[in-house]
Amino acid sequence: MTNHTDKTANSEKTISGIDVMRGVGVERAKPFWADAWHRVVIRRGAQAGLLWIAIVGFFAIFAPVIANGLPLWTVEKTQLDGEGEVTRSFSPLFESLTSTDLLLLLGGVLGPLLFFIPIGMTRQRKLGVITSAAVIGGTIVVLIALLQYIFMPEDGSAGEWSAFSVWVCFGSSFAVGLVLCMLPTFRSIPGRIVFAFVIAFIAGLVCIDRWSAPVLQPERFVRGESEGTMTNTYTLIPWSPTQSRGEYYSIPPRNTTGDAFEMIAEDRLNDGVGYLARTVVFNLGGSIEGLPLSRQNKNNLVEGLICNCPGPFDALSEAGVSSRYVQLFKSTGKELADYRAAIESEDSAGARTAAKAVQESFSGLQSAGRNSGIAINDALAELQTKIDERIDYLRKAENVLKTTYGVRVFHLGTDPIGRDVLSQMLWACRLSISIGLVSTGISVLIGIIVGALMGYFGGWVDLVLSRILEIFMAVPVLFLLIVAASVLPRNTYVMMTIIGCVTWTGSARFIRAEFLKLRNQDFVQSCRAVGLPLHSTLFRHMLPNGVTPVLVQASFGVAAAIIAEATLSYLGLGPYGQPSWGKLLSLTTGETGVFLWWMAVFPGLAIFLTVLAYNVLGENFRDAIDPKMRKAAN
Repeated sequence: MTNHTDKTANSEKTISGIDVMRGVGVERAKPFWADAWHRVVIRRGAQAGLLWIAIVGFFAIFAPVIANGLPLWTVEKTQLDGEGEVTRSFSPLFESLTSTDLLLLLGGVLGPLLFFIPIGMTRQRKLGVITSAAVIGGTIVVLIALLQYIFMPEDGSAGEWSAFSVWVCFGSSFAVGLVLCMLPTFRSIPGRIVFAFVIAFIAGLVCIDRWSAPVLQPERFVRGESEGTMTNTYTLIPWSPTQSRGEYYSIPPRNTTGDAFEMIAEDRLNDGVGYLARTVVFNLGGSIEGLPLSRQNKNNLVEGLICNCPGPFDALSEAGVSSRYVQLFKSTGKELADYRAAIESEDSAGARTAAKAVQESFSGLQSAGRNSGIAINDALAELQTKIDERIDYLRKAENVLKTTYGVRVFHLGTDPIGRDVLSQMLWACRLSISIGLVSTGISVLIGIIVGALMGYFGGWVDLVLSRILEIFMAVPVLFLLIVAASVLPRNTYVMMTIIGCVTWTGSARFIRAEFLKLRNQDFVQSCRAVGLPLHSTLFRHMLPNGVTPVLVQASFGVAAAIIAEATLSYLGLGPYGQPSWGKLLSLTTGETGVFLWWMAVFPGLAIFLTVLAYNVLGENFRDAIDPKMRKAAN
């Protein structure tokens, strides 16, 4: 009893009225955005959505060093005439990285360190610094890519550290730093200027160094390792998204390269035997006594010759085929089985004997005509001439299994062109995230400016801009993207720009509605009374009080942009040379019309989860800032 009383006394502290007036025992209220974010992250759905978005963002940044067919480190030995051996060590993976890859890797490492290390800045300020650095670096990369596309000499003479590349890179960096030096990174203006130009200088330096990245082929290093002239160390997933080989067409998940070579060798052997059986059976004469060749009999005969099983031959006997021909075909099926076994055991003499016996068995059969006889003779001749080729390919498959290259795994299989699906999916994260975030950022920026003018001025300004807004609302985004893909260059920047410049109408309507409510409030009238500039009144004082609905709508806009990109890529109109979930989904039926289940499941699941994550996050954020929902929760 005494312990219970002591606990109650410790948990319930009595304070006086003066302490209450002083604020003793009163918890400090959280800022609006901090409170809203707290209400979002405590929800299970939002946590799952944020986790998936973080996973996609991680792979979007680090995909070049996680999934790459180029070695992480290579030791190359070169034999010089009369001068011994020279060893060179280098990183092909690092040399192949573009300026965008390097800047993303730099930001992906330094950004989280800045955000989580305590350095005397609030998290909001740290997030502003990281976002500003990303905006400055991204703008410089896009501007340099545009200038390089327009003004690059056709002879390609402008290499690294040439006068042209230096002027373009550092000129673009200086211009972007000058324009964006007032981004709200630090409190002091000199600090903002120094930060902007430091980031701009680093971005320009990286762009000069990677003005033209060398083109390195992964197969060169595979060949060098098999010849013993190279020692390679690979990353986690040793496949590039564009790396392809004929032996890897449509390989199911969890198979290795050695398994792929074995399957190809077996398929070649099966195709050879099957080709012979079908060619002979379907070119036999239809008037052979004791051998009625109906369609069903032909199918049973082909099946019996290929599998050397008694069932199809028994069906032939029941269908009226004479026992002489049934025994002939049974013995031929056994000889084809001996041929197959001899090939698999690399016995060329036994394979030739079996092939000769098959040829003798079929030599007495009557063909349907002259051309049919030629086809049968060609098929029998191929059974003889392809023996060494089939044995050599089996030996090649066995040699591949003995190397480190032979144990590489296709975790999610390959597409119909022989490219690894997992590496393409990881690289496609970058396209989906960049399309979603950048295009939504453009649409939100345009929507805020147009909506602010409509809501603040009203009158004829609102009337004119409302008609323009309705025109853009009537534009079908998907059909516009399809038309643009046939006229404009098919790259990521064009797609981002088109989506952003057409989908801003929702943000403009939200901002207009908020500004119509805010423009007659006291703090806005005070801004007018003291003579603040229009941009300060709109974007510094009114916008923070009315931007909440736009931020909620932006998460749904990101999901819509990802769907638009996936749809366009599915139709074959996406950006050139870039992996995309939609493009992978379009290869589901393969080149031969065969359904590949792994090409439908994994990319489709990635699109579904990413869109669902953004939608769930938007719904939870909307509920967190809704006054009615907050009141009900309390």
